Amino acid sequence: MRLFVAVEVSADVQRAVARVIDELKDRVERTAPRARVSWVRPERVHVTVRFIGEADEALARGILAVLERPLSTSCFDLTVEGVGSFPPGRPPRVLWAGLTTGMEHLRAVEQEVRSRLDSLAVATDDRGYHPHLTLARVKHAARIRPETLLRGLKETLFGTVRVEAVTLFESPLSSKEPTYIARGRTMLRHAQPRS
Repeated sequence: MRLFVAVEVSADVQRAVARVIDELKDRVERTAPRARVSWVRPERVHVTVRFIGEADEALARGILAVLERPLSTSCFDLTVEGVGSFPPGRPPRVLWAGLTTGMEHLRAVEQEVRSRLDSLAVATDDRGYHPHLTLARVKHAARIRPETLLRGLKETLFGTVRVEAVTLFESPLSSKEPTYIARGRTMLRHAQPRS
């Protein structure tokens, strides 16, 4: 299994994501019909806090144990806004929705989660933390031009997510479309647990 810690997004944001993905799909079909793009299903969009990678059941139980206590960051609002692509200025490999308000709190959550995982000697990604919502992965860009594809969408406001918890997800290894199984939630300070 593969594990990652993420912030789940609201149904309102998922609906806004669905509308933008539909528009992007239409633009790709019209301007770059030979491109191969893997679109994320709107109900699966999330903000990755920490990608852990492959783990066995014993490690998963250890991770659940270190993530059991609430985080020290208080609940906060995270605004999903803007559309872009990675890498900048080159044929895209990822299309994403950006984050604005609430980033400093999200970074504090990421640092605390990373610190707790470090206590288990879990190897995590050492690249800088650049949180976003992945909308699509581009397998073959063909003639996709980011400046044309994203015209009029760069300032899109998707909505606001109230962050009260992070979720440890399992993504079973499969050649099919990824599935995400929630293994446990870690509440933020002052959050009310779900019943």
